Amino acid sequence: MKHSSIIDRTGSTLGVMDDLQIAVHSYDGCARGCPGCIVDKHFKNHARFEPILKGDDLQLINRRVLEYSDWVQKTLNYKEGGYFGRNGYQVQHHSYTFRFGNHAELPVDELIALGGMLHTDYRVFSVAPPTNEEIEKFATMKSILGGSVFLEIIYDPFADSPEAIRDAVLAMRENGLNGYPELLLTKRLIRDYPAERFLDECVSIFGDIGAQIQFGRYSPSRTRNFNKTQMATVDEEAEWLAVLAKGIVARGHDIHPIPLGEYAVTLLDEYREIEAVGEDGYVDPARLREPDPFLVKSVREKTRDIFLTSLYIDHNLDVFVWSESMGQHVLDSNFGYPPLGNLRQNSIIDMATENGGALDRMLNEVIRELLTNRKCAPCRYKSFCASHAVPLFRRFHKDDGEHCYGYLPVIREYQRDLSFLNNMVEGFRELGF
Repeated sequence: MKHSSIIDRTGSTLGVMDDLQIAVHSYDGCARGCPGCIVDKHFKNHARFEPILKGDDLQLINRRVLEYSDWVQKTLNYKEGGYFGRNGYQVQHHSYTFRFGNHAELPVDELIALGGMLHTDYRVFSVAPPTNEEIEKFATMKSILGGSVFLEIIYDPFADSPEAIRDAVLAMRENGLNGYPELLLTKRLIRDYPAERFLDECVSIFGDIGAQIQFGRYSPSRTRNFNKTQMATVDEEAEWLAVLAKGIVARGHDIHPIPLGEYAVTLLDEYREIEAVGEDGYVDPARLREPDPFLVKSVREKTRDIFLTSLYIDHNLDVFVWSESMGQHVLDSNFGYPPLGNLRQNSIIDMATENGGALDRMLNEVIRELLTNRKCAPCRYKSFCASHAVPLFRRFHKDDGEHCYGYLPVIREYQRDLSFLNNMVEGFRELGF
């Protein structure tokens, strides 16, 4: 296939961050027991059908975030350098992602109270595969609060019917909602579902409805007693996902796989890999131009911008960074990270500008790891991996095999078909988020 132009992402948020993303620990109730679930044992099923965050805490979060959002748009958008700035991208709005339990089981009045006290035009809720009655709850909430509502459907192929999830996605659209399945890669999944079988039985059913599908990796945590039983190696993940990607593209599925499909676009565009695509559609490493120099100050500033606009507030109102690397991980105490601060004692602005604070220490760890790791040090993609906090995940699991956290074999499969990637970009453009 001949590639002749860079993919046009104008008006599409795919690979272009333009919002301040705030995740909140709002609910843990759930009747399920999905492998790899990080729903906190302290809360799970102890307070079913009522949110963790209420009243004064929600008001404080709302006040602090509005104050911080105003500061971000007045400060980050007007810097001279960084990811955001006069010559970079612009933060346009802020959004809330409500995690981690099945919010669909909350009564509609609780959903309205929860969503209504955190002011935004963009709300994302984690849910189990929702019934029509549960979808109607979110539709009612949307009709009262306005804005856009997205449902992250936790998809467990061992327990869930793909047909039911497809029906739910279509029912959401009929009710003015957006929804997509989110799937966790575990050792059991890769072992019991070879990629071809998984494509046939669990993915292809979404291939004609323009569905976004998010893939994430299992990471051990305190909630899981730091158990690594379900953790697949990076090699196992990369090779399984590459076969899956090849099949998705070959079948011409109208599917938008994130994050790795998104990364395929970014590398073709911002890293100019479009110039190195050969006749077979694959990027030819010999044709790649010399990489840009790894300028520590510049990389650090861009990474700081992304950290500052991807935050998580837990049930104690501690604030942490969350990162969208392979899936979305909150880098909180459950994963062994210290908070940036607490909303009861400090504004988010103070946390963001603290000299030598937790954020600075995380940035130092990212840069140090990239410069000293045997795989990262000679790699042309160091700046990309910095922005996705990839080095921090080596705390959980070393990528000591053939492949690394860059998952290049998977990205290369998606890069082979520009029409597939253009369709994915258009899908995100239509979302308006």
